[in-house]
Amino acid sequence: MDAPASTRIDEIAAAVAVSPVAVSRWTARLIDPEHERAFRLQRFPEDRRRLFIVMMLASATGALIFLGRLYAHVMQGDPTEALYPPLVSAVIPLISIAIFHRMRTPAKLEITVLCVCSCGITIRLLMLTFQPGTLAMWLPLMVTIIFIIYLYLPVRFVLAVTLASIFTIVAPVWWGLLAQTAVPGVEIYRGILWMLLANALGLTAANALHRSQRSEFAQKLVLQRLLSTDALTGIANRRRFDETLVREWRRCQRNGMPLSLLMIDVDHFKAYNDYCGHPQGDACLREVAALLTATVRRPGDLVARYGGEEFVCLLPDMGSAGALAVAEKIAAALRDASIDHPRSPAGPRLTLSIGVATAKPPSGAPDSVIAHADKLLYAAKAAGRNQIKVGQQAPKPAIARAA
Repeated sequence: MDAPASTRIDEIAAAVAVSPVAVSRWTARLIDPEHERAFRLQRFPEDRRRLFIVMMLASATGALIFLGRLYAHVMQGDPTEALYPPLVSAVIPLISIAIFHRMRTPAKLEITVLCVCSCGITIRLLMLTFQPGTLAMWLPLMVTIIFIIYLYLPVRFVLAVTLASIFTIVAPVWWGLLAQTAVPGVEIYRGILWMLLANALGLTAANALHRSQRSEFAQKLVLQRLLSTDALTGIANRRRFDETLVREWRRCQRNGMPLSLLMIDVDHFKAYNDYCGHPQGDACLREVAALLTATVRRPGDLVARYGGEEFVCLLPDMGSAGALAVAEKIAAALRDASIDHPRSPAGPRLTLSIGVATAKPPSGAPDSVIAHADKLLYAAKAAGRNQIKVGQQAPKPAIARAA
């Protein structure tokens, strides 16, 4: 492996190591609450689908057992009471599916799953109480429930551990009280050991599963960040700007809100580069990028490097007056920064030319506002640079339908 490639891998590894998308070891969740929320939203459709499958399998199992008991009741005269447990086991999952289908957020689904699971466990224990003959199935049933809690319920790892721990305490006590002398003490002891083993295996597997899912999500976030960030300045790159422009353009179209775009060019930057050298030129661009991000501070705004010494500021939900105020604030901040430009015909300090285009409301293609801002930028440069030119994009008339 050559040295540059090795250095790049080390940089990526370091970025992942210090990234706020890291996963905690013991609680198995993303450290940043926003990233954890995004992960759960992404997983929500898959979690609910998997939950439906588990409930359908449980219902099918109960239905098959019910058919077997029904056959024994008809052909051999088994008591009617034997039909109730499998019938309940077949009906409850179907009711649960109907309830889960109405949940639209991960938090509501998690709360509902915990409530339904608690009710289901309680019903199962009551069935053991009223059907003592089923005590022989206690151990495999309880171990299965433990693994379902750990590996199949769409709840956070800590909640799964809590629910499984409570169940591990309650179930053997319940079973012991029901069995009394009917089951030897050594069998109860073995059952407790099996449940403890199931908890140990389930906890380890669940922790690994939750952490691996979140680690994969974290890696995607880091990769997305690397792909959408300009390597020189650390701000958004052209790719991220294009994607954000399309999304905000459509949103402003739907809501009838204006959208403004600032096209910014560093005046006489070639002369600066030729005189000061490329390393100093790169440092100058980084300083300008930092100044822009410090000035444009609304959460929905975006500062990006468009190419070379050109930058863009995307200002959704902002009209021409507000965009002009932002442009003037940027120009004032650059004057206060007082960056030297030894070869600028406009003066001894670095200056910017800014084209401010506003679409109110947006119409046509998103590229039209870029073209309009670029046209205003060149007008500012033609007027002597260190200028701000403002314009509003005329909405395209709606095409009348033929009668």
